[in-house]
Amino acid sequence: MALEVLSTEFQRRVDRTRAKMKEAGLDALFIYSDEYHPGYSMYYTNHRTINCIEESAHALFLPLEGEIHAFMGNLNRFAAKRFSWVKSAHNIYEMRTELPKLVEALGYPVKKIGVVGEELFPISLYREMEKGFKGITIVESSDIVIQERLYKSKNELDLIRAAGKLADDSILAALEQTEVGKTEIELSAIGEYITRSRGGDIGSAYLVVSGMHTDLPTWRPMERKIERGDYVWFDFNPSVLGYCSDTGITIAMEGASEEQIKIMDFAYETNQRMVNFIKPGMKGSELFKETLRLTDEANLSQYFVPYTKGMRAIGHGVGLEVVEYPDLGPSSEFVFEPGMVFGIKFDLHGFPFGGVRVEPTCIITEHGAEPVNDLMGMRKSYENGRK
Repeated sequence: MALEVLSTEFQRRVDRTRAKMKEAGLDALFIYSDEYHPGYSMYYTNHRTINCIEESAHALFLPLEGEIHAFMGNLNRFAAKRFSWVKSAHNIYEMRTELPKLVEALGYPVKKIGVVGEELFPISLYREMEKGFKGITIVESSDIVIQERLYKSKNELDLIRAAGKLADDSILAALEQTEVGKTEIELSAIGEYITRSRGGDIGSAYLVVSGMHTDLPTWRPMERKIERGDYVWFDFNPSVLGYCSDTGITIAMEGASEEQIKIMDFAYETNQRMVNFIKPGMKGSELFKETLRLTDEANLSQYFVPYTKGMRAIGHGVGLEVVEYPDLGPSSEFVFEPGMVFGIKFDLHGFPFGGVRVEPTCIITEHGAEPVNDLMGMRKSYENGRK
């Protein structure tokens, strides 16, 4: 993607955000992110901090008018000045003294500031920000940026499609090496290598889970060796220029029972029906109800319902982070609209032999949901390779 295209897109994002700030009566936003949840700030800067804990913070002071200023750990400031669109980078541990200077320099009175990413703020840094904005009303305003990020541009969608292709390639490379005796962590490393060697980044953990570990809805790869009759599921999350795919498939090793194959087939079929069911204008809760109906019909809801409560449920937004707003569940009142992107997830767990996961990333279009992954193609490739 050409730099001038990116530059124009970032400016459009800032302009739209400032218009919403004005509507909300805000004089500025203070946007907080970190290395593990980079989306809020990265949406405006195309920059992601690195190094854990004290160096992870990445905040922005975005006024109604004038220059945008970044705040981060001191070491990350040097890279930010080279790679970020926002060239003014301050030490986040000096907010108490730096923020009053920036407010005073604006040339207009600052009475109300919206905070974005309040849920990510360490308490100590939040208190320092409050001291820097002493005498100014602070209100939670994350929804302004959440709504901006919800609808992806053509450039963003192209990057998500590229991340989806990279996810498929990474899983396929791991599948080619999947055999009895191979460890989960070896297969995870193969996927990570393919992603890194092709210029991608790791959006989240690369999970390979096998045998009885598949009974859990999530777990890390271990030194466990794959055995005959195992389920093995892969959940790979590469990113391309910051934009992610969330992709999961399940395979059954030679020696798996007829019941295991039947459950796995049902998972793939149900996930495909979920994807086909999505139409613009329908509520997220409608998809949940349809998925629950399918599992009830198959007398499998006891293996489905416990894993669909709380966050993520049967899916979630995907973009600059692998898991973004909104979650897809029984109370999801948002409406599917073109330009949104979701991981559409179907999980069954709790069987004596483990559980299954099937999850493509899907772009919502005017006609429905467009998967960026070829899950059945990967499964068939593995099964044909065993013959």
